[in-house]
Amino acid sequence: MNRKWFTIITLTLVTLIVTLVFMNEYSIYQATELCREVGGLPGVDRDFLPINWSFTCIRP
Repeated sequence: MNRKWFTIITLTLVTLIVTLVFMNEYSIYQATELCREVGGLPGVDRDFLPINWSFTCIRP
């Protein structure tokens, strides 16, 4: 019984983390596309996983 709960909790946490990373990556993509739409040059600095990132949009 304990092993079953451990497996369920582990799979739930992995699914949650993957979903959050995907959503964060999509936010970076959206910000980049919106910057390009207004004629800007997007700049993205991020770590290994896209959890910690900063974004700049420089309009020439």
